Amino acid sequence: MLENLLIENFAIIEKVALQFDSGMSVLTGETGAGKSIIIDALMMLTGGRGSSDMIRHGSKKAVLQAVFSIPQNKSLINQLNEQGIEISDGELIIYRELKHNGRSLIRINGVVVSLKMLSSIGRQLVDIQGQNDTQQLLNSDEHLPLLDAYGGNELLVTKQAYQEIFNDFRSITQRIRRVQTSQQEITQRLDLLQFQQQELADADLQANEEEDLLDARGKLLNYKKIADRLQRAQLTLSGEDGGAVDRLAESMQALQEIAEYDDNYADLASTIADSYYAAQEVSRDVDEQISDLTYDEAELVRIDERLQLIHSLERKYGTTVADVLIFKQKVDKELSMKDNDELDVEQLQVRQNNLRQVLRKQAIKLREVRQKVARELEQAINQQLNELLMVGAEFEVHFDQIEGFVSSGTDNVEFYVQTNVGEGMAPLVKIASGGETARLMLAIKTAFTKQQHIISIVFDEADTGVSGRVAQAIAKKMLTIAADSQVFAITHLPQVAAAATHHFLIAKVAENERTVTQVTPLDEIGRERAIAMMLSGENITKTALANARDLRREAKSNR
Repeated sequence: MLENLLIENFAIIEKVALQFDSGMSVLTGETGAGKSIIIDALMMLTGGRGSSDMIRHGSKKAVLQAVFSIPQNKSLINQLNEQGIEISDGELIIYRELKHNGRSLIRINGVVVSLKMLSSIGRQLVDIQGQNDTQQLLNSDEHLPLLDAYGGNELLVTKQAYQEIFNDFRSITQRIRRVQTSQQEITQRLDLLQFQQQELADADLQANEEEDLLDARGKLLNYKKIADRLQRAQLTLSGEDGGAVDRLAESMQALQEIAEYDDNYADLASTIADSYYAAQEVSRDVDEQISDLTYDEAELVRIDERLQLIHSLERKYGTTVADVLIFKQKVDKELSMKDNDELDVEQLQVRQNNLRQVLRKQAIKLREVRQKVARELEQAINQQLNELLMVGAEFEVHFDQIEGFVSSGTDNVEFYVQTNVGEGMAPLVKIASGGETARLMLAIKTAFTKQQHIISIVFDEADTGVSGRVAQAIAKKMLTIAADSQVFAITHLPQVAAAATHHFLIAKVAENERTVTQVTPLDEIGRERAIAMMLSGENITKTALANARDLRREAKSNR
């Protein structure tokens, strides 16, 4: 549930810090006092879009913060864990700043998140019922999603099975259309891929081939220079007139003859010995290099031709041999994925017809499960309508079959209602008055509450257009919802205010030549006066105060 709400420099609110409990809380006050601002702040904290206009005049930024206690909602906890958001002591702290540059900072338990992620999480925390929700109820396009949301696991599994088949059917249908309209283009593409595959296969490029060829070419082109330098090195090391190896041998022998007289002489002899043996090894290696050195003009031609082929392929398919090899892999993969039947429309159509039959059967199964859920929903809502004193009212879910297949099935669903006996069923949008719509929305919300596992529900003047016994019935129904979810209600009805377990008074006052909104939690005496004001206006009469006490007494006795 929502435990704490902090609002700073938001609209006309300078600073408000509120604490909430479970059950049902009402927010009352005169029109324009700022009741809706509280709800707007809660909307911003659960993913609503903000703007710099919401920042209090003269302030640098608006700060909003909410603390929720989180129940064992597996879906919500998994979503939080995926974002690296840890829950400490079962609390979720949402913090949001609105700035003049239009940007907002959002943190959940200290982790910075996007507005999209906040909205996704917020939908599982708070459900705000207001004018927009009434419009959703009166929009027949929303009726099928509402029905599906009410269905249990059986409907979900059946719908997912249908959608898997539908996706396969749609995919093959698109392939047929693509083949039929682009036969020549596909053939040309296949020809190109096959040519590229053959050309690259014939080339048989190796990963380090270009570097090895360039090294070999460099040796052949510089054969004379290399041979001359190797021979000069060999003469210097081991010439007939005595080379470096012989000179090192003489030096080594001379120092070895005096090594016994001084350790320094011994070290010098050892160092010269190392150099002598190293020079001998180098001399042998140079001899081998001279013996191996050959000049093959045909090999140079072959290398040049091979490099020319490699450079040609690099111009076509990539800047390096590695790039060309990657391109070859892509060509091979694309060709391997090309089914032979892609060019055979008849075979594709056979597969499409087979899928159509399977899809039709699954659509019928989905409709049967939906109709079962619809009967359950009708029973639940009709019971709620009866408890909301809509005697003779009846709610039905009407099904029409559409032509073809769409991702949601083959059902067109619309809510119908009869508000008075004998008037007949008609689409909800055509016959519901304001008060009736409010009660219908409340009946539906009561039916949906347990399935949706929403932590907190806000009714923003959802009781508009009713009074008397109906108002008492609405109050009782909100209390019923509050048994499963925390409820907040902005109301002008004294019956609803009297029934709530907690009452907050919203007032607009002037401080230091500025208008600010104050929110005050009321004790029992304060509640009686606030309810009396709702009954009689600003001048509270004794009769209104007595009526307020009666309403409170009755509300307590009915709990």
